[in-house]
Amino acid sequence: MSISNGYLTIEEAVSYVGRNESRDTYELEDVVTAASRMVDRHCGRHFYQASADAREFDVDSDGYTVTFGAFNDLVSVTSVAYDNNDDGVYESTLTASQYQLLAPVQGQAPGTWPYTQLRNVTSTLLPSPPTASGRERLIRITGTWGWPAVPPEVRQATRILVAELAKLQDAPLMVAGFSEFGVVRVSSSMPARARQLLQPFRHPDNVGLA
Repeated sequence: MSISNGYLTIEEAVSYVGRNESRDTYELEDVVTAASRMVDRHCGRHFYQASADAREFDVDSDGYTVTFGAFNDLVSVTSVAYDNNDDGVYESTLTASQYQLLAPVQGQAPGTWPYTQLRNVTSTLLPSPPTASGRERLIRITGTWGWPAVPPEVRQATRILVAELAKLQDAPLMVAGFSEFGVVRVSSSMPARARQLLQPFRHPDNVGLA
């Protein structure tokens, strides 16, 4: 099985873990994918890019702002459309001059963080529930979702997780061995160093792993 939306290449994983590539490539591909998804769940967002993907949202209570929420970071927009007559069809559109994309202020260089909100800069309110039909998510945004690039901290946290998960393969019942102090166990939780690296990237709405 090949790596799916992983934050390390197989060569990077082999180099970090220090295993025999010809013997362990297949297993490490699964490990890299699993570690990458653990990062996603912990942060409440994904750092790979999903292109040409249409996602629907509700407008915020102000009638002008759309907040994307967890797992919906935006890199670029193809189109913004909305259902203006409650018929389930997104027939009205906003042009690029009619909206502004907003990214969180993180003290980072422009373009290194994704957009987390869209604001309609026209005087027309965007449609919002409740509607006569009970429809929700009347705003449709098509674009590239994820992050402009995988942050170095995310890559390093993934390395740490890959090493931990690889240890589990060699530790039946999570027992890695014995020392003068007793049983040495391998933890299956998010390592403290990985949590520290990922802390600045956790989404405010995150409901993932602690």
